[in-house]
Amino acid sequence: MNDYMQVRFDVEPCSEMATDVLAAVLAEIGYESFVPDERGVTAFVPQGKYDEIRLKEELSQYPIGGVSVAYEATFVAGRDWNEEWEKNYFKPIVVGEECVIHSTFHTDVPQARYDVLIDPKMAFGTGHHETTTLMLQAILASDLTGRSVLDMGCGTAVLGILARMKGAASVVAVDIDEFAVENAIENIRLNHVSGVEVRLGGIEALKQ
Repeated sequence: MNDYMQVRFDVEPCSEMATDVLAAVLAEIGYESFVPDERGVTAFVPQGKYDEIRLKEELSQYPIGGVSVAYEATFVAGRDWNEEWEKNYFKPIVVGEECVIHSTFHTDVPQARYDVLIDPKMAFGTGHHETTTLMLQAILASDLTGRSVLDMGCGTAVLGILARMKGAASVVAVDIDEFAVENAIENIRLNHVSGVEVRLGGIEALKQ
């Protein structure tokens, strides 16, 4: 199992935009998973990719003015990451009384019309982040029958999976992170949905 560095970032003043931008900055330098909260973000990066000098450089150029970011890094030995999510972060969530998102390690899962199975590992997208929740609500409120859907920055592919369940004809799910792409493919298989194509890359992947 891979060893990681867990880095706690306290953001002041903290907002969804501030933590989203911070996560984007960190993703560019190898960080793989982010757990936002009301005070900031807890992020994870493989130990071999942790570069404090580079981190300080990126934080010194943080693009939102008037926001300060403090951090503290802790070594985390390789472990069963699904178990960590189960114990600390990922709990079943019901969205709009129509959709439940849960993992294979959950028991006593609420019943809902759309049952989405997500094993997040080190990819982003369990429905707990406000942005993801809003997108899930938008999908539930939309008639996607026969539509083509793009899930850009797909993470776990939770949005693309629900879009297919809602009747989308096809979905293209794209992410720049190889771990996210692998996890998205795994989650698509877990949900037994077809018609979701996963691509590795950025906007250039849309030209394939």
